[in-house]
Amino acid sequence: MELISNLVHQLGNGAYNLLSFALIISVVVFVHEYGHYIIAKACKVKVESFSIGFGPEIFGFHDKSGTRWKLSAVPLGGYVKMLGDSNAASVPADQQKLTEEEKLYSLHTKPRYKKAAIVFAGPFANMVLAVIAFTIFFSTVGYYRTPPVIGSVIEGKPAEQAGLLPGDIITQINEYKIKYFEDISRVMMSSLEKEIEIRYSRNNEEHRITLTPSIIKDASDTTIERRVIGITSVDITGLKQSSFLGAMSLSVSETYYAMSLTIKALFQIIVGKRSINEIGGPIKIAKYSGQSAKQGFIMVLYFMAILSSTLAVINLLPILPLDGGHLFFYIIEAVIRRDLSLKCQKYAATFGATILFLLMAIAISNDIRHLF
Repeated sequence: MELISNLVHQLGNGAYNLLSFALIISVVVFVHEYGHYIIAKACKVKVESFSIGFGPEIFGFHDKSGTRWKLSAVPLGGYVKMLGDSNAASVPADQQKLTEEEKLYSLHTKPRYKKAAIVFAGPFANMVLAVIAFTIFFSTVGYYRTPPVIGSVIEGKPAEQAGLLPGDIITQINEYKIKYFEDISRVMMSSLEKEIEIRYSRNNEEHRITLTPSIIKDASDTTIERRVIGITSVDITGLKQSSFLGAMSLSVSETYYAMSLTIKALFQIIVGKRSINEIGGPIKIAKYSGQSAKQGFIMVLYFMAILSSTLAVINLLPILPLDGGHLFFYIIEAVIRRDLSLKCQKYAATFGATILFLLMAIAISNDIRHLF
């Protein structure tokens, strides 16, 4: 009976996580695709279809301009298909087959700066969504801004062994300046050097030490390793409240930080400094979606901001059929002052799609392996 009860509980959690994931990712994808859509309309490009999800259509409708708005079966993304596209990845069709009137409204007959604006509008919309979501979060909940003063040193950890003491003020780790205690964990997440140099102030005197951080598993996700030195902050009296403008300024910084951390993590995986096992897929995102939903709407906004920032970066990678791949091609075309052949673009799209498929397979494999 206990086994059956546990199974029912797991299935219930799985369904809740899946529903939370579908709702959150749909909002993020809608904003992304609407960014493409609204700039395309401004550039007088005809949008043939606007889809949330891939695969078979569940339901949809045509608007007065002829665009087919639809919800599709697989909630793992979406697309805007424009006139002149041969498929949802915006690989151009043979423009000579279009009528003269259709060429006026085709994406691929527009000047490169307009095509680039349409393509970049998607990731930019995700950045805007992240800033808005973070702003609401910080305006509502508040934020921590703790001075970089050591409150306590954990026994047996690298900080104690290196001679750090309560009351020391951390001023720099490697090349990164430390303004708040929260900056320390951020630097530790992105810096994977075996040894780190810490500069600190004690009794108004500057000191520096070198130590090797300890490696622990993240409490919220046992697949991610964290590097720690074994210090805690001074006591915090509570969250600081912010004005709307202050929250917006902080939100821009948080969006930039989330994007830069994603870029660093991707680079570290490519050069082998970070394990490929850290790549998470839809199951991991669904798990986090469910966890945030259980904590209320405000935490959903926070998770949505992180997810939107991450997807903005991923979509800007120079790989077709991602937005960054199209932008990369436009740059090449601008340099050589001519359009690349359809054959070249189709080969690049096939190659890029293969890479993305392999990465998705690795991500899903990691997700499944970590379920058990």
